[in-house]
Amino acid sequence: MQMNDPVPSAAGFDVAVPRRGRPGHAPVTLAVLGLLIAAAAVSPAAYLLLRAGFSIPLLRSQLAAPTTVPLIVNTLWLLVLVCGFTAVLGVGLAVLIARTTLPLPRMWTVVFTLPLGVPTFVGSYAWVAFFYEYFPRSELIFGLRGAAAVLTLTLFPYVFLPVLTALRRLDPAQEEAARALGRGPVAAFVRVTLPQLRPAIATGLLIIGLHVLAEFGAVEMLNYSTLTTAIVQRATVLGMPESARALAVVLAGGAIVLLLLDRLLRGRRYPLRSGRGAARPPLRWRLGPSTPLVVAGCSTVAVAALAIPLWVTAGGLVRRAGGAGGAPDWAGLAAATANTARWAGAAALVATAVALPVTVLAVRYPGRLSSAIERATWIAHALPGVIMALALVYLAVRWAYPLYQTSVLLVAGYVVMFLPLAIGSQQVGIAQASPQLEEMSRSLGKGPVRTFTRITAPLALPAIGVGALLVGLDGGKELTTTLLLRPTGEHSLATALWSTTEGEVLDFTAAAPYGLVLLVIGAVPAALLARATLRR
Repeated sequence: MQMNDPVPSAAGFDVAVPRRGRPGHAPVTLAVLGLLIAAAAVSPAAYLLLRAGFSIPLLRSQLAAPTTVPLIVNTLWLLVLVCGFTAVLGVGLAVLIARTTLPLPRMWTVVFTLPLGVPTFVGSYAWVAFFYEYFPRSELIFGLRGAAAVLTLTLFPYVFLPVLTALRRLDPAQEEAARALGRGPVAAFVRVTLPQLRPAIATGLLIIGLHVLAEFGAVEMLNYSTLTTAIVQRATVLGMPESARALAVVLAGGAIVLLLLDRLLRGRRYPLRSGRGAARPPLRWRLGPSTPLVVAGCSTVAVAALAIPLWVTAGGLVRRAGGAGGAPDWAGLAAATANTARWAGAAALVATAVALPVTVLAVRYPGRLSSAIERATWIAHALPGVIMALALVYLAVRWAYPLYQTSVLLVAGYVVMFLPLAIGSQQVGIAQASPQLEEMSRSLGKGPVRTFTRITAPLALPAIGVGALLVGLDGGKELTTTLLLRPTGEHSLATALWSTTEGEVLDFTAAAPYGLVLLVIGAVPAALLARATLRR
């Protein structure tokens, strides 16, 4: 029976972690499944390299173009600012809820999870409309400042949720031991607890970073040029597909760099639990007289992330119902809602099942093979939706024409794009399930599948469910991929909202019903995420 190697923790105790194994230790069936999944995930990137006419000289010429360097710099600035702000905001809010005497922590958990249901392009337009209404002469919402602020308010739950989940599962004994040795509460948290949060923080920041790299709708509305906006313009407006593919390769290279940085930040240690029993609650820091100030700060975040988008979209719906532009198309709204739920729900189920082999390989059989398979699944997540969609259209027309313009191809696109969301969440849950329990089960004659379903899966089930909800959320909000892959004549809420564009101006009164339903529907899985987090 394979044993675990002890690693000294920050407080001086030994923490059991899985030994870094050799690639040959992974079961053949599991390795083959992982390779097939990786091949499907990298097929759009392969399209970028192999599709007619792409060459290294073309890539060099694009990198040397005078417009390319400013686009790269703009993208990097947005990436750094959004990742930095979301890390501070997400970790800070999670610590306030899990480690302080903040009033109504369960309510704040729900409130800070709900922004996941706000599509970035809906949030951007809501803030633009808000500024036009109340600050018509201000330009603060546009450019880098506005893009960084809006994306931070929309994406910070990707850090907040895994960090809060990890904080609730950590054994407080190590932090209390550090306190007993004379360290203050802040020093003990930084030296003992924060290193154990690295996997959760890294997972959230990787998802956010790849979101930023691939973001189009929000930054386009806020007049900020990035690599992705240039790719979309060249692929769909300017008729420059070769140039678009070359820039997309640069963007995919940025995704690979993020994967490498994620490995450095994540580290090799995972905090483990030996069972599902409730851990002893940690000591909480008393806020005392600063409580009103902290509550005011939390309320400000809630207003900026939730109240403003809801206020603006609800106001647009009221104006629409009051006769501005005619009554809403209730039948079209119902059809778009049903399509959104059907497509996003199917993607969530398929992605959850597909992600499990990759997650088990990465966590239980670490090595070059499993690392390469895991990283391959993240590449597609960084590609702009338009490039992903064009790649899948090309592959379907060439190799699987019956799937062209069907829901199957659209769901497949969602799965390839959002598979990393399921993998990242599953890793946290499976890594915290002690491998010693699995080894004991195997020593009693249980097979690997039965061991996983009876031992590992119940421990990791909350994290697996969170991953499925994240996939469903992002699938329901996806715009560009849905525009190009949806069945002819059918709409999701996102495409129905976007179809109200007249020229280059979005008719927000007409778009408001779809935007509001998007927010309401997105709030349902977001609330379930909050509920799953509260149960842990």
